[in-house]
This record gives sequence, structure tokens and C-alpha cells, in this order.
Amino acid sequence: MTLSQGSAPFNVLFIDSYDSFSYNVVRLVEQQSHKGGYGEVRVTTIHNDTFAHVSELKKFLPHFDCLVLGPGPGSPVNGVEDVGLLASLFQDDCLSQIPILGICLGFQAMCLSQGAQVNELRTIKHGQVYDMELANESKLFKGYPFRFKSTRYHSLHVEPSLGLIPLVHTTDENGELLMAAQVVDKPWFGVQYHPESCCSELGGLLISNFLHLAQEHNEHSGRFDYKKSIYDVNIYDELDKTIDKTPIYENRVDLPTKHISITEYNVCKSPLLTLCICDSVEDRKFVMASSSQDLHRGRWSIICFPNENSDVLTHYATLNRTTAYKWRDQNVSWKDVNYALENNSRHPCVFSQDKDQFWQTLGQFTSSRLINARPDLPFIGGLVGTLGYEMGDVVPSVQSHHPDAKLVYIENSIVIDHFSGKMYTISLSKEFPAHITQIIDQLPLSDPQLQWPSELPPMKFDIDVSSDESYQSAFDACQDYMHRGDSYEICLTRQTQVTPHGPLTPWRIFQTLVSRNPAPFASFFEFQDLVDLPQDRTLCLLSTSPERFLKWDHDTCELRPIKGTVKKSDEMNLQMATEILKTPKEFGENLMILDLIRNDLYELLPDVHVEEFMSVEEYQTVYQMVSVVQAHNLSKSIYSGLDVLKHSLPPGSMTGAPKKITVQLLHELEERKRRGVYSGVTGYLSMNNRADWSVNIRCLYSYNGGLRWMCGAGGAITVLSQGESELAELNTKLDSALQCFTRSE
Repeated sequence: MTLSQGSAPFNVLFIDSYDSFSYNVVRLVEQQSHKGGYGEVRVTTIHNDTFAHVSELKKFLPHFDCLVLGPGPGSPVNGVEDVGLLASLFQDDCLSQIPILGICLGFQAMCLSQGAQVNELRTIKHGQVYDMELANESKLFKGYPFRFKSTRYHSLHVEPSLGLIPLVHTTDENGELLMAAQVVDKPWFGVQYHPESCCSELGGLLISNFLHLAQEHNEHSGRFDYKKSIYDVNIYDELDKTIDKTPIYENRVDLPTKHISITEYNVCKSPLLTLCICDSVEDRKFVMASSSQDLHRGRWSIICFPNENSDVLTHYATLNRTTAYKWRDQNVSWKDVNYALENNSRHPCVFSQDKDQFWQTLGQFTSSRLINARPDLPFIGGLVGTLGYEMGDVVPSVQSHHPDAKLVYIENSIVIDHFSGKMYTISLSKEFPAHITQIIDQLPLSDPQLQWPSELPPMKFDIDVSSDESYQSAFDACQDYMHRGDSYEICLTRQTQVTPHGPLTPWRIFQTLVSRNPAPFASFFEFQDLVDLPQDRTLCLLSTSPERFLKWDHDTCELRPIKGTVKKSDEMNLQMATEILKTPKEFGENLMILDLIRNDLYELLPDVHVEEFMSVEEYQTVYQMVSVVQAHNLSKSIYSGLDVLKHSLPPGSMTGAPKKITVQLLHELEERKRRGVYSGVTGYLSMNNRADWSVNIRCLYSYNGGLRWMCGAGGAITVLSQGESELAELNTKLDSALQCFTRSE
């Protein structure tokens, strides 16, 4: 017998408590479809606040074969405020015959409803893998060995009670702890650990066993026959719409073919070539250069030349306004545009838009220009620029007149492959600019000479760093939040302001920054996009980021989170750094973000895999631990890479987990200050449907053309963190960007 009989699939209602691992659970359930004789398993997801009370959900319940209650932040003891619908879910007798599986928070809420106590652990466990041991025989754990490993993310635990049948235990400093149970005389089960984590064993088997239990129960109780008699697909469609997952634009595989102008050169493989060309070409330019080489994260360099055909799209999230005009259009005045923004008045280049509408604008702009051309090249022209931290859907608004997104459409570019020794001049218009071609023809492409200074001119700099005391206070608050169960990991940051005493161009600072801190994602953006734009209103970004955020092509998305940092020194080598970065604290940091990244991809795409698990990589000034997660078959999805970008912002490595509540906590911890460009992303969306975005870390940015520079740094706080060591790590990251303002010894 299969789980699906007749025309009705096996229907699971998943209640999401805004956790950053929820879609890992959803996909784990869906993956049981058509396995071992299974039919289709269909999961419908709602949030725990979609309905205020179980009475509102009651009419839908006969249409579902079972419920899965997901993990999440907070405590069920706090009731509706923390767990929403779960607070009343078990009060109605109609649920007594509905099979339920609770995970972590869902398990705690179920047990609390049966009279069990939910208490805080003495020693918290977040992102830690432990041995689980079976306590009693149960069909839920059919096929399991006596001992297996699973990942724990919990600050609270359930005390065993008479109404619960213990199924699994674990033992640690807290003593013996209940890790799974069944409610006596009810088809209600739960696990405290996270079966969906990539480090949990046999998670799929647990879900498979539960679905079989649910099917058997429903057949014997008559629920299955009744569901078939009332089956109505519109019910599921109605609930599906409670969470908006409409694609930004219709993803197309059959893109039109268009001729583009490309000239190929044989060149040296040195990353110095990119910088040498930049020095030689005086035209305004944007640079995304690999100043350190690696096959996966430092292969390509791109130089972009905006021109009169370049559209400039800028969004101001707190103003709910978007501007759109051509690069340095003689007919568009900054004074007029700025007046319209500040006074909410009319202007032909200024539009009222919220963030969602701006994403729609990007989608319309992009989808109308995508073409089938040179899939071997990462960039042939398209949108380049930066998306700030506040572009994330879950980030609270902070009043500001600074731009949160700025993207420029590029027709003409130079693309360099540092591994094959090939360089391409590319134009989406008729031909690449002749004067730049002439300059290139005169350069020593096989042996570039670059004399970039590693120090800035002698000058005083005021460096304003927030106090260690304020950081320690915020650190202590993080610990309180995590011990209460509000978050597993919090990426606490602070920003430093640097004011030069004298004229110093952004390009001159970029030269020194790259010389002293080469990185795979070095970027230079100076947005002088209007003719009369004052220098003190110009957005500039100088980045030497080591971290890729999101890369995609027509079929694959890749995220590459970095968590865990060790400073390089004469006493520290790769082997020693690896030993440090594989300790439980650093392992837990990386695992939490790795599971979060999987969730961000799984929200839209079903085929997700961990391709690289916690590798330690060497950079100019630090060692860092990196994982790689990929989603495949994008071409078969209704979603595009732009959808994944929107849904994944801000980067999980810069927030912590669960993302939604942690971002809200950070808003208070960081004194309601904007992160702005810092913690956002920079990169490109090429018109051959390729894209690559890096995280804005190890960067300097300015909203006033370099009169003042801002530099952010942060680190993930977990329950295993120590204030002094976290502050030291933060300063290590800060130094890698600020070192250009200090004299070498």
C-alpha cells in the first residue's frame, strides 16, 4: 500500500515558527515522495501566526494526513507571544486523532500541553552533534541502531512526565535529557534534536517512519477515507497563498540569441594585469577584481565602463522611493532629483516604490534583456553595483536618505580569466570603445608592471572606534537572548569611522587597500552618476572581501558562507589554524550558518547539496573556515537566481540564526543604527544569466565621496563564545581593512 491512494496525495501541514531551518524540514518531508513505494507527499506550509487560534485552523485539519510542527525561537511557556498558534493547538479534542510530529520548539509545545515542564538548560547546546540512545521500542525509530548522532539546537529542555513515553535520551553536563517522546494514547510524537541538520544521522528515516505511522493510524481511525471523500485541491491552494512565493519574473530557458561584440586576447595569468589596465584607462570605471587567485573564488576579474546608455537604478528603502535615469544624463539634475526625494515631490526620474516593488522593477529590467550568449563567460554586460543590508526583507527600517541599492547597467566591459590567460573586451552595443582598445594594445599584456603604493601619503586620520565597554554590554545581552532560546547565534557588529585630514581620492585608498590585503573579491565603485552630483554626496565602496555570497548560472546556485577566523602570524600556520577552527565553538558557528544557508536555498529550490564541508582557507591576513552549498536544476524551476538573491538577503553569515528574530534583536543590540552598505552584497547580474555577489566585509564605504569612511566588523556570538576572544577576532577583521590607514613598521 502506498501513502497516496486515488487522486489525493499524502498531505502534510507544516507549521513554521519563523525558524531558519524550517525549509530543511519541509524538503526532508517532501523527499520521502515515491521512495520505498511511497506516493506523492505534498507539504503545505503556514506560519504559526497565520491563524490566531486553533479554532480558525480547525476546518482545514480533516484535509491533512498529519501535522509537522517546526523548530523556532522562543519558549512555549511564554504562550502566544512566542509560539503563536502552537499555544492553543492542543486544546481542541479534534486534534486527538491527528498524527503530529513536533521538532524542537514544536516538541516542547506538545509536551507542555500534556503537563510536562519546559526548563532552561544549565549548559546550552547550539550546533553541537551528540550521541542519541534509544530508550523504548517505537515504530518511530524502526530501523535505527541503539545509538546514532544528531544535531542539537536548544536552550530549553523537556522534563519527563507521566503523560509522555520516553523514546530517546542523550547525556551531557546537564545529565540525562529527553530527546524524543510520544504522548500516551495519542498519535503525537516529537524530537528535541534537529533531524533536518546536515550533521544529523537518519533524519529521512525518522520522517519516513512517521509518515507510515500516520498512514496506518488514519486508515484504522477512518480519517483517511473521510479525507478522500472531501478532497478539494482548492483548500491546499488557499493555504499555500498565505506565504507569498510569487517569482519576481517568469524564469525562461529559451532566451533569445543576440550578437555581441567580443575580442579575445592572450594575456598573462597575473591578477596584476587587471589593476594595470585600471591605472592606464582614465575613463570612469567599476572594478570587480581578483587580487588573489583561486579556481573557485578568484578566477575572474571584470572592469566595467558606464556610458550614456547605462541605466542607473537606485532605491531608498526608508523613503520608499526609486530613482531611474541614464548615467550622467545632461538633462537630469541632482539638485532636482534630491529635492524630489527629500520633499516627496514629483519628478520624472523619481518613483514611489517599496522594496518589493523595486525587486519587481529589477525583474522587469533584467528579464527583458536576458540573452543566450557566451555561457562560458561569467559576465558579458548587465547590472553591477551594491545592495545594502537594509534591502533584506526582515531588516527593520531606519530613517535615512542614503541609498540602499545602486545598480548600473553596463554595455562595455573587460573580462579576464586568470587561469586560462584569456582576456575579452565585450560590448552589448555595436562595438567596444576604440580609445580603450588602443590603450590595451599598447600595454604589456604578457608582463604587466604595477607600482601601487602599499602606504598612503603621510596624513593624519581620525579613527573613531566604539568602546569596548559598549561591545561587552551587547555581548552580554546576546548571551541572555540565547539562554532564553530567542536565538542560536547572533552576528554582532560595530562600525568605525575614519576621517582623513586632507584630500585623498577613493582610488588612491583602493590601491593601498588591495596592495596590503589582496582578496578574491576586490571591488571599486564610485557612483558619480549625475553631472552635478557633489563629491560629498557620492557613494563609494572599496572592498577586499574574501566571502562569496551567491553565485548562479542558468542551472546552479552556490552560496559560500565563511564562519570562523584565525589571525595569521609567524606562530600560526594552516595546520594549527585548522585545529583551532574545528573546535566545538567554531564547528557550531559554521554548522548553524550552513544549515541556515541550506534553508535559504530550500525555500525556493528542492535540489540542494553541501558540496564542501568546513574547509579551512588561507588569506593574506587570516585563516577562515568555509562551506559550499549548491542548489541544482534552477532551469527547471519557476524561480530565477534573482528570487534566490532576494529571499536570501541579508547574508546569514552576517545575521545569525534564526534570521528573522535575530535581525530584530541586532536592531536593538546595535542601537538601532543602520549597517548600510556593510553586511550587504556587491556584484553583478550578467545578461547571459550569470551572477556573482560577494559579502560586503573587509570593506570601506562612504556616502560623501571619501570625506569620511565607514568600516564595519563583526563576529558570530554563540553560547560558547568568550567576550575577550570575540572582541579580539572582531579587531582582527577590522585591522585587515583599516591597515591601509596605518604606517607599516
